[in-house]
Amino acid sequence: MTKNIFFSISFMLLLKSSLFGQWTQLPNLSQNIISIYVSNNNLLAGTDSGIYYSSDNGDTWNTSSGISTTAKSFSKDGNKLLVSSYEKLLQSTNDGVSWSALPTIYTFQNVNNVLISNTNYLVGMNGSGVWFSEDKGSSWVQSSTSQQGPNSAIVTKKNKTFSSFQSSGYFQASNDNGQTWYSPSCNGIKIGMSSSFQDISCLAVKNDSILIAGTKNYGIASQYDGVYFSYDDGNNWTKKTNGITTTAINSIEVIGNLIFIGTNGGGVFYSSDDGNNWTALNNGLSNSTINKLYINGSTLYAGVSTGLFKIDICYLLKNTSSLNAKSSTTILSGDSVKLVANNNGLNYQWFLNNTLISSTNINEFFAKTNGKYKVVISYSAGCSDTSNTVTIVVNSATKINQTISLSNFLKLYPNPSNGILNIKSESIKNVKIYSLQGSLLYNGDFENIDVISLQPNISNSGLLLIEVTTTNGVFRNKLILNNN
Repeated sequence: MTKNIFFSISFMLLLKSSLFGQWTQLPNLSQNIISIYVSNNNLLAGTDSGIYYSSDNGDTWNTSSGISTTAKSFSKDGNKLLVSSYEKLLQSTNDGVSWSALPTIYTFQNVNNVLISNTNYLVGMNGSGVWFSEDKGSSWVQSSTSQQGPNSAIVTKKNKTFSSFQSSGYFQASNDNGQTWYSPSCNGIKIGMSSSFQDISCLAVKNDSILIAGTKNYGIASQYDGVYFSYDDGNNWTKKTNGITTTAINSIEVIGNLIFIGTNGGGVFYSSDDGNNWTALNNGLSNSTINKLYINGSTLYAGVSTGLFKIDICYLLKNTSSLNAKSSTTILSGDSVKLVANNNGLNYQWFLNNTLISSTNINEFFAKTNGKYKVVISYSAGCSDTSNTVTIVVNSATKINQTISLSNFLKLYPNPSNGILNIKSESIKNVKIYSLQGSLLYNGDFENIDVISLQPNISNSGLLLIEVTTTNGVFRNKLILNNN
């Protein structure tokens, strides 16, 4: 009897491992895959000598026309798909089937990365730093970054941009969409030193709040240092490698609260606790050197030297979705609490006391009513997950009492304002201004400043809502703006 129970448990565990967590290699594509992208129904695989596309989920492949050089990085601007290549940025308006080149950026070197920051096109070069275009790629200007080494990554986090560079171990940040750059303190990570520096090989952002850096020195096989996390825009870093067997990191991808890393010889690992613990995800993966990871919906892709692999990660997403209140959950009558769910979902269904109240593709909701709030996040057509519950309590205090209590923490003057606004509080971290319809009109980050003077470029006049985030919490008040 005991043997039968043991056999049944073993069989069920084997069945579960065969059903979940199994990589499969896509057929008919024996190429060195260095970039991956999904545009509408087309799956794109970039190589050193062009792009292959599939419109049937990777069963059959065709060669894209108009590109025969390296395809290193993809981005998208509306209906226009962009790819970085040798000397140029190329564009496609038919989901990667054919490509045409934008004007030459810089001769005799690769364009390593492409990113759209606000309305600026940014490209990281293989030896001349970062360039930007304010006219959709028609003309290019070299930014004022102090680093001219090979660019390894560019990412955005809220209204900031970050970039890293090979062969020097440097990391830089920009507050103006990549036009000018500065160097954060970078305490705790071995970069920018005269000896024993560590290159940042890839960057990622989790939920628009945490920076993640993968390290791997180029050409120095012994210097691999794993994964680092920063919670303050790169000023301080913490190394987290528990469970990782190969600390040379080639690629990072994030969806919701899950982080995936592709290593240089150890395959793929994932973490659901901000990198404190890592678990291998290699069942069925026959090539353990991962060039590139990419997530579309609930499918994770891995590009390797022998082709392209994919795996369904829906089962990993279950019970990981989160919902957080950005201020006190006990509010005064007439006020609201901003609820924020993890990002990367395709659709968010918001519930109050188990009744659907809103369906949107935005991961934020302003709660004004008593009750229990939760959100169901859809990551793909067949994959959804329910968050934790946040309970909001609304007391019967009046708006007059609210204004009196706010005066102890937040001062706005002049109010009404003719365009110039002074804000006084304790350690201001962020200021947002909204229309009464909920549209975000201004968003600015600050380094714990007590008094700031703003002249936000807002065309709206009349009654607006201002939200000030400080070390003491999030405070809101009405703002009257008169631009006449």
